[in-house]
Parts: sequence; C-alpha cells; structure tokens
Amino acid sequence: MDRRESELSEAPHEPAAGDESKSSDNVVPLGVDPPASEPPKPSKPTGRLHGMAIVGMAVSALVGIGAMLAFITISWPDDTGRYVIAVFMISVIGFMTSASLGVFSAARDTYPRHGKSTDE
Repeated sequence: MDRRESELSEAPHEPAAGDESKSSDNVVPLGVDPPASEPPKPSKPTGRLHGMAIVGMAVSALVGIGAMLAFITISWPDDTGRYVIAVFMISVIGFMTSASLGVFSAARDTYPRHGKSTDE
C-alpha cells in the first residue's frame, strides 16, 4: 500500500457521520441565500459651519500660494516683501483655523441633537 493512499482515505479532521454537535454555525449550505441585511441609514447633510470652513480653507490656500509665488518671482522694493510674507503667514493661520473648525464641526454633526425633532 502506498503512503498517499492511506493519507487520502483517512479524514481525521471531519466529524463522524451522525455527529453534528461539532459542526460550525458559520457554514451556509449551497443554494441558500444569506439573510438580507438592513439598508444603511441615510447620512445627514453637514452643517453650514462645516461648509464655511471648507471655503475658508480653499481661500486661505489660494491666497497663501499666490503670496508665496509673488514673493519668489517678483523683486519687491524696500519693506514690501515683508508685507507679502505677512500675508502668507496670515493665510497659514487662517488655513489652520478653518481646518480645525471643519474637523470639529464635522465631529459635532455626528452626534444627535436634542431639541426639536424633525423625524415625524
């Protein structure tokens, strides 16, 4: 007898024919559809503050990029270059403030609000 034949004929990992106590609950027989899951709940639109924060980020980024390109490409007379750098720094601060407002307002919108109920 060849060793491969004995390995194929023996199935030590399978339970006996009448022993169903060890069968897994995760096994789904073929041809049976799984139970339908609930459809996802519709998401609520974000608040006005979140939208304004996104617009603030976009405006600050554009102003900052413009100021930095202007500083690099143009030879500014006297102290005008310092004003351009000040505009860039203010745009960086404005961007970070808008980003913080956007994150915190989005996090706030995930919690249910107490008060008037519109779900009727």
